[in-house]
Amino acid sequence: MAGTLITGAVLAGGRSRRLGRDKVVLPLNGKPLAAWVMEVVREETPESWLVTNQPLAHLSLGYPCLSDLWPGRGALGGLLSVMLVARGDWILLTACDTPFLQPDLLRAMIQTARQGRSEAVVCQSRRGLEPLPGLFHRRLQARVQTQVQEGVLPVRTLLAAARTAILAPAAVQQYDPRELSFLNINTVQDLAEAAALPKISA
Repeated sequence: MAGTLITGAVLAGGRSRRLGRDKVVLPLNGKPLAAWVMEVVREETPESWLVTNQPLAHLSLGYPCLSDLWPGRGALGGLLSVMLVARGDWILLTACDTPFLQPDLLRAMIQTARQGRSEAVVCQSRRGLEPLPGLFHRRLQARVQTQVQEGVLPVRTLLAAARTAILAPAAVQQYDPRELSFLNINTVQDLAEAAALPKISA
């Protein structure tokens, strides 16, 4: 199990209603928002995709783009799209608007996945269950497809039905003390606060 291939997938299909702009290419301290995420994911996975419903608009970023085959179906639609092409047994799924992903936390999640006893791996922070970032095994593909086709789109529903390993808050604190991995950029204020954080520099 130690050599199990992990495929990375960064979801770039959100509508960004509150920001009014495409999050994927939104600059954060001189770098597109998605680039902050992709750089971390690519360090931990030998294969990675930017999952998008606007591939032509995002090719300029220089990352492998995968068209979302189920646009409007949320994270599960993107996950299913990746499951159809991924070489890896596991999919590391996250969103393009989480530029603070902590590599140590991702490595701990991957290590848990490689122990071979689960079908999904997620975290529980101080605010509760965090569906993303998450690791999802290809064994879940049929279940994911059923949920997508039936319009049952919450990732939590999938996690409840799967054999899910959850990193407890104490473990999360060990690898990500400030729980930065779960912070999303949804508003102009979020973007300003992100730019001011010491961790973010070009």
